[in-house]
Amino acid sequence: MTESPASSSLQTRLTTTFPQTASLTRQDLQALASEDYTPAPLPGQPRSQTETIAPASAYFEAFFHTLPQTQALYAVHADLLRANEAKAARNLERQPALEALRAETQQLFDRAKSLEAEWAQREQQLNEAQKRFNPSALHFNLTQSASKLNDRSEELANAFVEGLAYPKDDSGTAEEGLVDDTAFVRRYKQQRLLYHKRRLVADRWASGQVHWTD
Repeated sequence: MTESPASSSLQTRLTTTFPQTASLTRQDLQALASEDYTPAPLPGQPRSQTETIAPASAYFEAFFHTLPQTQALYAVHADLLRANEAKAARNLERQPALEALRAETQQLFDRAKSLEAEWAQREQQLNEAQKRFNPSALHFNLTQSASKLNDRSEELANAFVEGLAYPKDDSGTAEEGLVDDTAFVRRYKQQRLLYHKRRLVADRWASGQVHWTD
């Protein structure tokens, strides 16, 4: 006598959630739930003659793969695999362009490092050049210029009084000759006026009356 399906006698949460189990017999359900299942002996059959069902992992796996939920998961898994394969193919197509971009980036990076090293040298040269324009250097140059003007005006006055030859102008390449009264007064006045202006600024600077702003 064949055992009737479980669904013909009982509706359970299992048969509601998994309708496929409704068509299984009680013996099949027990086989699914157990690693080793020994069925009850039939009427008139000794218990020693019953056969032990082998581990039901293969049977369970075959049944499990027929479930809609399992098939849906496999479908999603297959879709993900196809999507990954498509992305891998696109990445392979982009590989030459990416390698070229990487090489270009490396060249630009090397160029930037070279410019960085060059900038350190240029900055040092710039600092050396700017030293001539810092306040202390400018004050020194102003003082030296005033001293040279004082010496030059004294040389002009001495040449005029002694009747000695003296450069006709202050260019540094002029011919020498005697200085007449008009030229002496004009040149001496200009030199002394410029000397006193520079001397006055230098003295005020030294006393802190001159302030520099950036």
